[in-house]
Amino acid sequence: METLLDLKDYWLAVAFSQRPPPPALCDTILLVFLGSCLLCWIMSVATDNLSQVDRLWSVLPPLYSLIITYHTIAEKGLEKSSAMIVMSYISCLWGGRLTYQFIKKGGYTLQGEDYRWPYVKEAFGDRKFALQVFNLFFIVIYQNILLILLVVPQLIMVDRNTKIDGLSDILITVAYLALVAIEAVSDKQQQVFQIKKYKMIAEEVERKDDFKVGFLRSGFFAYCRHPNYVCEVLLWWVFALFSVSRCGFNWTFIGALNLSFLFTGSVDITEQISLKKYPEYAEYQQDVSAFIPSLRMLTIKKISSETKDFED
Repeated sequence: METLLDLKDYWLAVAFSQRPPPPALCDTILLVFLGSCLLCWIMSVATDNLSQVDRLWSVLPPLYSLIITYHTIAEKGLEKSSAMIVMSYISCLWGGRLTYQFIKKGGYTLQGEDYRWPYVKEAFGDRKFALQVFNLFFIVIYQNILLILLVVPQLIMVDRNTKIDGLSDILITVAYLALVAIEAVSDKQQQVFQIKKYKMIAEEVERKDDFKVGFLRSGFFAYCRHPNYVCEVLLWWVFALFSVSRCGFNWTFIGALNLSFLFTGSVDITEQISLKKYPEYAEYQQDVSAFIPSLRMLTIKKISSETKDFED
């Protein structure tokens, strides 16, 4: 065990340029990480439900952030920890909204499983052992590591300036909150659409436009196919900017980079499912970018809006 701790301290020194965070802080984060991995793996095996990390997705980053902020306040006091307090506040705002939405969707029930995981299970077929290896190393361990990496930009700031650093920190905070707001609106648009769609199906009433094709193409979804995913990824890139003014451009963007790769793979699965369910989805893919609104689409939407106003 002592050798393991020495190895941990060595890699921390390397990663943080010989200025690693305090051992007590790192040990606390490590204990939370190990407990989360153990809990997620046991629950996933016991319930045959692969959504265990999903349930902690919006909980762990704010928790790690609060642990870092608590330690900073204990060491430096409130006045010198204002940047850390802001970082914890905005991450808790993000996490609180997502957690509330996840509760409303029934994500914390024993049966609550993301709709993509059954397709993953189906792809593994009878290879149960391979599925559990995938579950342990990719879903449980890798994704738990990723949730730590998202807040490493805050961790690297612990022994540097932890006060609000002028206009740059204010702009970063505003950008982060704007992305949280757009993500919230996108999720709400999708939620309202799905509820109304299934209500119309149950009542067997005539469906038109998006309700007829089965998926949302209006609102933010008229400009890119996954606006909520775009915001989810970008807000962690923005979060990492807090460390740039203090440490220069650094390796802690690795969390946001890994999240970008993870969500790209997740979108691929999502779109394969959509293509099977909705015949018109292929046309939607051709017309609308997955992530970045194109100038062509913005121009088309503007012309369409002006034409509609003229006709009215």
